Amino acid sequence: MTAALLVALLLQAAPAAEGHPATAPEVQSTREAEALASPESAAHGTEAGGHGEESGPAAVIMHHVTDQTFFGFPSKHLVFFVLAALLVVVGARLSIRSYRGGWIPHGLGGAVEALVLFIRDEVAEPSIGHGDGRKFTPLLCSFFFFILVAALLGLVPLPSYEGGRWSFAGTTSTGNIAVTMALAGVSFLAQQYAGISKYGVLGHFKNLIPEGLPLWLLPIMIPVEIISMFTKPFALMIRLFANMLAGHMVITTLLLLIALMGQLSWGAGVAMTPVSITLGLFIMLLEILVAFIQAYIFTLLSALFIGMYAHPAH
Repeated sequence: MTAALLVALLLQAAPAAEGHPATAPEVQSTREAEALASPESAAHGTEAGGHGEESGPAAVIMHHVTDQTFFGFPSKHLVFFVLAALLVVVGARLSIRSYRGGWIPHGLGGAVEALVLFIRDEVAEPSIGHGDGRKFTPLLCSFFFFILVAALLGLVPLPSYEGGRWSFAGTTSTGNIAVTMALAGVSFLAQQYAGISKYGVLGHFKNLIPEGLPLWLLPIMIPVEIISMFTKPFALMIRLFANMLAGHMVITTLLLLIALMGQLSWGAGVAMTPVSITLGLFIMLLEILVAFIQAYIFTLLSALFIGMYAHPAH
């Protein structure tokens, strides 16, 4: 890929082979003519150059991963955020109805029940403790299912009408740092609630300092522990945001290889097409696995952080 881009740059930098090569006086006269060009011509050139930059590979990638308008709505990420939340709510209601008055679920309810039991028995109770784990299971399930649905929804190529043209692309609301910040903020509040509800405000902050610590270490440990309270949700926010953003950027970059190679020659673009599509499909399949992994990691780390404040002695 590096060699192809280098060749493309050389081809663009090469002078046109029409007539004879440019001599030094001709180059000087050309520069003088450009310097004496009218402001209108300069503005037109700047506008044309800006349009060219907006249609470059970097602009295409950024356009795909950044927030845009969506069918009259000011934020595409907000639309997919609400859509993912609605899908989670509808899926939960359908799962409840699948029990049909008995204790054995059918269809979607069976899959959802298995995941809920896994989060309760393998994540919440071992990390937070028996009793306390059940209390935080609904919150942890909300984290898991929302992050999972939002990530999977981002892999679906939905139609979009922007700039007078139609395009098909998906977007992940958790690829917006504001969304992951809100999720991490809810996790932070749950962590503080776990400690304050059991030990009170003073007892909660007193538990941050290990028991039996020498007094001369308090000026060091108190700021460290206070900072660590905020680094935990910060790590949750950045980890989820970076993974969701990186996956979509990689897929878009792989598909753009077709256009980049096509600028060299028609044959290079045709030859790159099956390679680019195969790699893109592979990354999309990998993103399905990443969606489950990131939902699990965010839920597990939230449970561990909640357990640290609920049981500081451990």
